[in-house]
Amino acid sequence: MEGDYEMIGAVIFVLFFLLFLAITLGVPTLPPGSMIHTLLGIPQTTYPVLGIPAWILINAIVNGIVYGFIIWLIYSLANIARSKGKPKEGEPKGEQEKA
Repeated sequence: MEGDYEMIGAVIFVLFFLLFLAITLGVPTLPPGSMIHTLLGIPQTTYPVLGIPAWILINAIVNGIVYGFIIWLIYSLANIARSKGKPKEGEPKGEQEKA
């Protein structure tokens, strides 16, 4: 059962990575990608990568990673908090209170 939650966490990360990647391609100034881009002093080159300006693609990837990680972390913490109150498999409900 534990492994299932880990795989769901990976799926959640990938889904939200792709979601925020797509959102940032439409709104390239969405933080924190644009803020990190400016902070590092990377020039906003218009060189196309797959038909998309490179600076927009960099912002989209950074935003996808950042927001995907944040949402995965929230899911993982909520999952841990939810599982603390449940008895382990094969353990009677009364045994959990003694531990």
